[in-house]
Amino acid sequence: MKLRIATCMKLPELDADEQPLATALAACGIEASLVAWDDPNADWDAPRPTLLRSTWNYALDLDGFLGWIDRAAAAGPVWNAPEIVRGNVRKRYLLELAARGVPVVPTTLVERHTTIRLPEQRLVIKPEVGAGSLGTKVFAPGDPAAALHLASLTARGAALVQPFVASVDGYGERSLVWIDGEVTHAIRKSPRFSGDRESTTGPFPITEAERAVAHAALAPYVDRIFYGRVDLARDEHDQPMVMELELVEPSLFFAKSPPALDRFVSWLRRRL
Repeated sequence: MKLRIATCMKLPELDADEQPLATALAACGIEASLVAWDDPNADWDAPRPTLLRSTWNYALDLDGFLGWIDRAAAAGPVWNAPEIVRGNVRKRYLLELAARGVPVVPTTLVERHTTIRLPEQRLVIKPEVGAGSLGTKVFAPGDPAAALHLASLTARGAALVQPFVASVDGYGERSLVWIDGEVTHAIRKSPRFSGDRESTTGPFPITEAERAVAHAALAPYVDRIFYGRVDLARDEHDQPMVMELELVEPSLFFAKSPPALDRFVSWLRRRL
């Protein structure tokens, strides 16, 4: 059983999932090779399944990344599938979630080469296409740098403007991991902006309200995805709402939940 695990040539940070996954795959007889999607010398035309993992620089060359997805998919199955990836790389999916009635962080989409009058409140401004904390910044009310940052982002693509959610300082960003049809575990991430490193704790118990929001967000995809992650925050009424829905290359925090890793590898073994 052979598998390609897609990464990138220059990781912006350590992939904490890499070693636990490699150990678990080897233990069940899966021969996995780590290959960078952006390596011009990699043979992506060889017939072999591809698992997306740490392709964390795709936002720097989205067209190239989507072209590579099609190339890899022509040679064998890709997980998650290309149509899922294409629909999830642009964070305007938050507007689609809201239209379906899923509670989300209030989000204003600012299209390329346009601008808006920014509200007088603490704001988070981020690119529509981004991974990790790339281009994500928080601004105090009335900070003139906010408009400058928005303009710099919309000169290249669309951007999102959101209110800063106070609960991330206590409750944190609560990440619920989905593997093979089940929410497996939840961890807490500290607030993270451009240049910050990821800090996680947990696992934490999952409340019924959190589980319900995660299931609502994932509802259209459950029969089409292998893995996913729903990042939640709490609104002013202490109710969970979606910050991000990660279906491309999310960290799954295997070290925090060995049963989740077992479930992940069992799914792969069945498919291979």
